[in-house]
This record gives sequence, structure tokens and C-alpha cells, in this order.
Amino acid sequence: MKDRRQKLTDLVVDRYVNLELFYEKQEPQANGCINWTGVTNNIGYGFIGYREVDPATGAPMKESWDNRKHGMMTTHRLAFMIEHRRLPAYRNVNHTCHNKLCVNPAHLQEGTQQDKLAAMRQVGLTGGAILGVTRGSYLHKQEKRTYKYSDEDIQWIRTAQLDDIAKRFGITRLKATRKQWAFRRGYCWLPCPPFEQRKRGPKKAVNK
Repeated sequence: MKDRRQKLTDLVVDRYVNLELFYEKQEPQANGCINWTGVTNNIGYGFIGYREVDPATGAPMKESWDNRKHGMMTTHRLAFMIEHRRLPAYRNVNHTCHNKLCVNPAHLQEGTQQDKLAAMRQVGLTGGAILGVTRGSYLHKQEKRTYKYSDEDIQWIRTAQLDDIAKRFGITRLKATRKQWAFRRGYCWLPCPPFEQRKRGPKKAVNK
């Protein structure tokens, strides 16, 4: 097995990274995205290690027990740096496809956080998630993955009565509630049919 920890010998602008690993962990998608399949951070962006440059020698800096000279960076930012051979002029490198895992340079542009949020609102996104959709949900159906439920099953669960869901799948009503909630907010590539929004609380008396 290769020891990738020592193979940080590819200089990209101002840091050394493992470009062999970077290109190995990419998976093209039918919609034009190129998904990173390696390590991700806690909010779903691709992550890859880097080593700082020694200004005296131009080589990767050596580390000591009290002097850390390495870190992690997002893979889409690395893709931008490889493509343009420079650091971004702005703080952000934003996805025009709104796919956090995408490293296709054609889907990346420099910008601010305000630019990012404005673009997200235009397509119905807010705070990193589609309105009414859970975080981490894919905007496209992934290839090379076997889904447990068919599209027809998903749409039926989204609109069915909880007792019917529980009976069909042999689960409790509580689990049926959780399943329906997750299906309504997940599987973003499949438009969710309209369903009744039931408000909690006591029903108001109707004067006859």
C-alpha cells in the first residue's frame, strides 16, 4: 500500500499537495460535475492535505514536534488554483452548480460570501440547503449507486398516510414519520409532489 503521507511533492502556487491522489479521487457525473470521492469536512466539502513551502529552499517544510507545517484545504479551491495557477482574488471560490463535492474548474468562480448566498437564493437555496431539504442531500441522482427505494416508492412515501407507510414496510408509526420527513427533504433530483402541511396544535371550534 502506498504511503501517501510523504508524497506531497507537487507544488501548486504556494503549497505542496498530492496531485496523484487529487486526480485519483475524482468521479465525473452526467450533469457535468466532477465529484470528489475522498475525505470531506464536517459540512460536506472535499478536503485534501497540503504542506507549506520552505522559503529558503522552496521544498516542503519539515515539521518538528512543536512546529506544525501542514494543514487541510478544500478540493474545489485546489482545483481553482491548478486551473488558474494563482490564489483566488476573493476569499471564496463558489460553486455555480451548488454541488459541494464538485471540482470541475468550469463550475467554479471567485466571489464573496454575499455572492454565494445571493446565487443560492436565486435557485431556492438557503443556509447551505434547499428550502425544505436536509443538508447533504445530493442535487442529482448518483451513478454507480444502488438505491433501496424506487422513484415510485419515494413519491408514494412522500404523500401517503403514516399508517399506510407503517403497514406496508412493517415499521412503527414513529419510524414512518421519520421516513416520510427524510424522503420529503431528500432525493433532491426528484421533484416532491405537493402534500398537505398539517399544523400542530388544537383544532379551532367551528361555529355552526
